[in-house]
Amino acid sequence: MNPLPLAGIRVVELCTAWAGPMAGRVLAWLGAEVIHVEAPTRTNSWRINKETPQPMNFANGDPGARHYDRTFLFNSQNVNKRSLVLDLKTTEGRAALRDLLAVTDVVTCNFRPGTLEKLGVDYESLARIKPDIIVAEIPAFGLDGPMSGYAALGPTMEMAAGMASLIGYPDGPPETTGPSYLDPIGGFNAAAAIMTALMHRQRTGEGQHIEIPQVEAAMQFIGADLLLSCETGIDIPRGGNHRPDAAPHDAFPAQGVDQWVAIGVFDDDQWRRLCVVIDAPEAAHDPRFVTHGARLKHQREISELVREWTRARDKHAIADALQDAGVPAAPVQTPKDVAASRHLAARGFFDELERPDLGRHPYPGLPVRLSETPGGARAAAPAFGADNVAILRDILGRSDDEITAMIASGVIADAPKPGA
Repeated sequence: MNPLPLAGIRVVELCTAWAGPMAGRVLAWLGAEVIHVEAPTRTNSWRINKETPQPMNFANGDPGARHYDRTFLFNSQNVNKRSLVLDLKTTEGRAALRDLLAVTDVVTCNFRPGTLEKLGVDYESLARIKPDIIVAEIPAFGLDGPMSGYAALGPTMEMAAGMASLIGYPDGPPETTGPSYLDPIGGFNAAAAIMTALMHRQRTGEGQHIEIPQVEAAMQFIGADLLLSCETGIDIPRGGNHRPDAAPHDAFPAQGVDQWVAIGVFDDDQWRRLCVVIDAPEAAHDPRFVTHGARLKHQREISELVREWTRARDKHAIADALQDAGVPAAPVQTPKDVAASRHLAARGFFDELERPDLGRHPYPGLPVRLSETPGGARAAAPAFGADNVAILRDILGRSDDEITAMIASGVIADAPKPGA
């Protein structure tokens, strides 16, 4: 078997939540050794350590004695990684971090600009210790500029990127796509940028500093609309599920409670095919519907016609029938549908991983399929500080006495401090 493509590459994550850990998850999937560094006084926010434990957030619905080790949020994004917990407020903790970074290939950070400088591990400082190091920062708005100091979360980044203004109905307010869906986009962009920098280093021996502003990554979603506004000053109005190049283009009710199927017709041939499937042959020749322009003007009548056919049928069966007829359609799947998908099961999208304190659970894969070096999920996310001793001993060469002293003084920890 070929070694994984990033085998031998060490990555240290100074990250929280989703975007930064997502980048590390991709790199670890491809074989990199990724060490997730946290502080006992400030845990990764996705460990949900500060919140009152809600059963739905934890493995088997049980927060257990160490709820910060059982959150599905943290555990979903930190597969294949190692955990090091250092108190960076101490001289010994900062020294251990610097020693680790001196033998590291890549550092990632998705905190606000200036965080690495405060820790004394910004790119310029690290490059003096290790000239070929790669430092990737994933701020919301960039490292400079008038908004660089702004805090941001996934939903607010959608507003800033211009996406939310395009989502919603004409007579309603702007909407967002969900909780924080821009974070993984920033993470994937970061992973691609880091691998590009690794290729450059392989060829030249040079390290470099990478900046991945998450809002700029998100703006790629509205590239065409952004270009139109740049050229004409025009803003595209919100149109709900409708779009100017298709009619009908909507989600229609299907059999069951809150069940839907999405259907789009982009040309006259697809319209005629749709009419055959929904058993409405007369509609194919109705003057109100025969051309795209006519269908745009009569979308309400078309919706009533299609809805009457879809509402008593299964959304999956509808989509299959329309796809077979050459009409774009898809069931509006719930997470439960996706988890039970025969298609994803056949493709091996979910991996089952086991950790003694969590049990065995499925984990979603990544949309990266390499034929010779496929990567994969090899180990469940680490418990808080699970690899402290091994990293200090095997990578940094600390003696048993030194490690014992660091444990006794709280420089390393395997549980958060109160209030962390």
